[in-house]
Amino acid sequence: MRAVAFLPMYDVAGTRGHADELWRVMRDAIRSRGIAAPEQVDRSMARHQGWLHPDLVLGQTCGLPYVTMLRDKVELIGTPDYGVEGCPPGFYHSTLVAASADRRDRLAQFAGATLALNGKDSQSGYGAIMLAAAPYARDGRFFGQAIATGSHASAMRTVAEGRADLAAIDSVTWRMSCLSGEGAGLKVIGTTEPTPGLPFIAALGKPAGQLFDAIRHGLAGLPDPARRVFGVKDLVPLQRTDYQVIAQNLQQAEAAHRLPEPIKLET
Repeated sequence: MRAVAFLPMYDVAGTRGHADELWRVMRDAIRSRGIAAPEQVDRSMARHQGWLHPDLVLGQTCGLPYVTMLRDKVELIGTPDYGVEGCPPGFYHSTLVAASADRRDRLAQFAGATLALNGKDSQSGYGAIMLAAAPYARDGRFFGQAIATGSHASAMRTVAEGRADLAAIDSVTWRMSCLSGEGAGLKVIGTTEPTPGLPFIAALGKPAGQLFDAIRHGLAGLPDPARRVFGVKDLVPLQRTDYQVIAQNLQQAEAAHRLPEPIKLET
């Protein structure tokens, strides 16, 4: 039986070896339950292709695409708890960053500013900051311009280089970026409201309960170096209904203001 693993969300430059170690402990635990699991994760597929692969035994997605397009097409396994400060287990938020030299230190001061975002399908890069900025919007606008960068790493560079004023970065990614030095030239001006974190999913028909137990067991045996990098503590049994708040928050935010059509980052 063929099986696919697709875990792109925190598989970033500088952590590839630790990501492989994370998959190894989960893979071995899955196999110990008699469930087929591939030797390595697949890093060749586009995200929507990987998330919807019919042989997906373990994937990870963002909460926004989960509620907008995946919820009825995949099995929800559970949500890793990355121990994000100020958040309940299994929840996370976004860290709002600006250039270190920028004198502004509150979100309200960035009215009319340029936002760098990884994409409008991102809860951390788009949904979270849209909700945070909604109280300060006037005449249906808060941001004056938006730049689509394709990734959190690129959004951070865009702000650090002065091509944008602000970005909202997944707080787990931000924590990893500070460890690797990728957060240089940036300062934190705040965090957003906690929402359910990035869920583990599988193809419809996969044994979600068995996979939950296996992954939880595997995470308990994760070696300390990889645990320190990702900060992962446990697997939390969040349910489909827990993620509905993400859709509700986005609806509320977009009723208050709209983001200007993002321009593609010029490299």
